[in-house]
Amino acid sequence: MRETDLLDRYLAEEKEKTFRWGEENGDCLLFLLGWAELAAGAHASRPWRGEYGDHQGAWWMLERFGGAIAAVIDVLGPPRLGSDARRGDIGLMAANGWHLGMICTGSMWVLRAGTRGVKFTRSAPDICWDLRFS
Repeated sequence: MRETDLLDRYLAEEKEKTFRWGEENGDCLLFLLGWAELAAGAHASRPWRGEYGDHQGAWWMLERFGGAIAAVIDVLGPPRLGSDARRGDIGLMAANGWHLGMICTGSMWVLRAGTRGVKFTRSAPDICWDLRFS
């Protein structure tokens, strides 16, 4: 059995938090950007935190950046191409006109769940970034 690591601690903390647009790591994008800051030291969420407080505000911010993919590229650089994701990598999955932020646990992906906590899924994102965590 492997030891608990930074990702385990991050997910344990986040599973207790409620969904909140634009606050802490409370929505899909801030959930993955918060992890990127912790894991890679990137100041990924600065342009986002406190800048919106609802669905419409989040949509406007994403449009301003050219969409979720462009927003993540802006802070983390180009996505990984041609290889499988590893533990700690992040991704975006298209769903209902949005891109949901996801974090790879190695065997599953985790995303911010509805009103509270996080959700584990075997569904893979459409695009991934290597945080060089594992």
